[in-house]
Amino acid sequence: MLAACDPNVTARDVGIGPVDAGPPPPTPTLDDVATPVPYPVATLRGRAPDARRILVEGGENPLVTTVLGEEFCIDVPMRNPGVYVLNVTSQSDDGVFSEGTRTVEVEFDPASPPVPGLTTCSGMSPEGCAGAVEICDNTRDDDCNGLVDDYDPACFDCIDDIFEPNDDTDAPRLDPGRYEGLSLCGGNEDYYGVYARAGDTINASLFFSHASGNIDLELRGLDRSTVIDSSTSTTDDEFVTHTATESGEYKLRVWSPSGAMNGYTLRLDVTSP
Repeated sequence: MLAACDPNVTARDVGIGPVDAGPPPPTPTLDDVATPVPYPVATLRGRAPDARRILVEGGENPLVTTVLGEEFCIDVPMRNPGVYVLNVTSQSDDGVFSEGTRTVEVEFDPASPPVPGLTTCSGMSPEGCAGAVEICDNTRDDDCNGLVDDYDPACFDCIDDIFEPNDDTDAPRLDPGRYEGLSLCGGNEDYYGVYARAGDTINASLFFSHASGNIDLELRGLDRSTVIDSSTSTTDDEFVTHTATESGEYKLRVWSPSGAMNGYTLRLDVTSP
């Protein structure tokens, strides 16, 4: 009873929990942790069956993360060089802590060599993005631009087509016809202006090989932002059509939701009633 009255003793120390709490979850397991590292962050990954939360103590501050399925990932900051002893405990949905604690030692040594392929929980490089250069074969986003390896412009040689620059809605008007040899470079977008009178029907076809990179097609209204038709399949080729209710310049947008690079052919038809 005296321990429970001590203001320095927590509910966890004296085993207080829900009256109808179930058995404690198993002690979490940890994947191998790289050490020493030249980065001010230690990324802990592992499994915690029957757990809802993971608690990490021993770093700068206690950290808590939610378990997704049975797996967890938590980035522990290490602001000052040195050895950090991290204790990892799991907690069930009804508040019961695991009987065991997993302990790991990680050293932050700015002079240690980089660790190839190491990523944080978000998939970014642990060294940060200031001045970082994309490495093209390590399956991570080194320069933090949202594009990984071959999807990053730094990792492929994409030659712009004759309509560049047409990366925004100020792109010039395109006459009806068939245009071959066009290119969509990773992380880029291509726009084309299409003039139609009220009553005209706009038909646009995008021909490409989906296996070489998924790209999509949409048609925007006279305000350049309202999408009036879109084609976003995961197969070869995309098609949009619209009968104009107002005369003016509409906009076609070609883009890739994954930042892929691909070549394509564009066919544009504007027909009167």
